[in-house]
Amino acid sequence: MRNYAIPDDDAQPSRIEVDALIEAFERRGLKPRLEYAADAAPRLETILLDAGFELEDRLTVMTCDPSGNQQSSDAIAFEVGVAESDREHIDAIVVANDAYGEPGPPPGEDAVAARRRMSEAGGAIVLARDRATGRPAGSGVLQIPRAGVSELGAVGTRSEFRNRGVAQAVTARLVRAASEHGVALVWLTAEGMQAERVYWRAGFVLGDVQMVHISRPGGRRAGRAEPAAR
Repeated sequence: MRNYAIPDDDAQPSRIEVDALIEAFERRGLKPRLEYAADAAPRLETILLDAGFELEDRLTVMTCDPSGNQQSSDAIAFEVGVAESDREHIDAIVVANDAYGEPGPPPGEDAVAARRRMSEAGGAIVLARDRATGRPAGSGVLQIPRAGVSELGAVGTRSEFRNRGVAQAVTARLVRAASEHGVALVWLTAEGMQAERVYWRAGFVLGDVQMVHISRPGGRRAGRAEPAAR
């Protein structure tokens, strides 16, 4: 689900080019998927549908100005902070995998190193722990900024800690990290009204841009859209 193509602006690929993209995904055992702003490539969806792709979703973009956001990241029952140690990065990955239904073995050194590189390049990973037990409860990611803009995503809460303000606290801390790094604009896509309310309380507002998630069924490995929060 974390593998997807991003088209060039105003992309209008030929059928040969679409077939080449499909082959590039499938020879890696991946489901052909694209995510992009609808306005950036308005003709692309029709071309992909004609090639056997199916629309997964249209998600409205929400945005936030970190410099003007004063939302608190405090959650009384949870300790929320930026992941720094290897243990914190591992716990953040485990939480996300659990929240998105991908449990598995503990992440290895390569995964931790990738998170460290992301942090060093201006991104951030936030981890929430239950104060009573120390158990990791929630996590989220601020992507490496480009031209002062960053995406906030993969906010996940373990099932036993949901509906206790964890996602909102993690989101608020990520926005604060964006402000600390000089990011001018943070954006995300929320799946459903409940997620939108979480982000609205954290200082995000709905925009007029939609993100298209589109994929081609029949790949050797199933894929799915990754919403900003779960």
